[in-house]
Amino acid sequence: MMPRGSRPAAALLALAVALGSGCASAKGRRAQRASPASPGQAGSSPLEPTVVSKPEYRDPLIHVNRVFFAFNDVAFRYLLIPLSKGYKRLIPERARDSVGNFFHNIKTPVYAANDLLQLKPRPLGRHLSRFVINSTVGLAGLFDPAKTAFGLERTQNGFGATLSRYGAGYGFYVVLPVYGSSDLRSGVGLAADYFLNPIPYLTEGPATTGVMAFDNFQVYAPGAEDYKVLRREADDPYVFFRNLYLQGVQRDDDR
Repeated sequence: MMPRGSRPAAALLALAVALGSGCASAKGRRAQRASPASPGQAGSSPLEPTVVSKPEYRDPLIHVNRVFFAFNDVAFRYLLIPLSKGYKRLIPERARDSVGNFFHNIKTPVYAANDLLQLKPRPLGRHLSRFVINSTVGLAGLFDPAKTAFGLERTQNGFGATLSRYGAGYGFYVVLPVYGSSDLRSGVGLAADYFLNPIPYLTEGPATTGVMAFDNFQVYAPGAEDYKVLRREADDPYVFFRNLYLQGVQRDDDR
């Protein structure tokens, strides 16, 4: 059964991936969740955006990507970054931490399913143990006693990592509207993880889009202003953020 409200979101993901593969034939904890591309992942101070180079990048959609990058750049600087500042100013840090804890906890099926697919019993056991502890003692995941009391650190997993484990390359670089920097493998991973995420099954219609958008926003908000710092120092922001992202991909693949 398709999750409530899944068709529009799945269609957008499919369109992004299909567009990429179509033009190519004529291009994750990476982090999570740095450019108009993923500004929240740019790193922490001090920021030194001096030299970022990756000679063997694959970017066949560069012209389309630049259009989406320009759109994201405006959206980040004039909408998302101001919203992030307001969010951090108005909502106490402990409350923001609880929001992050809740969303991380509810997405445990995504992490656990990919642990299973990757044949990793220890991470699987850790994720399931964290879910049980935090869903009960942690009051539906608002708190993280699994970490503070039991030393079970928070980690993530996704289908993009599963594809990588079994030898799939990243494909090529893409910039998704609003979401930002990605690649073909991660795009497929996002689509697969969507159907493992409980949120679309618990909500429907606009509520699904709103809740999932807010989840991404609360992940992005803490490092939002790093994007402006890095952008200001880059001669060509698109090339800088693309190469920064692809270096992260290469680093993760080499582990």
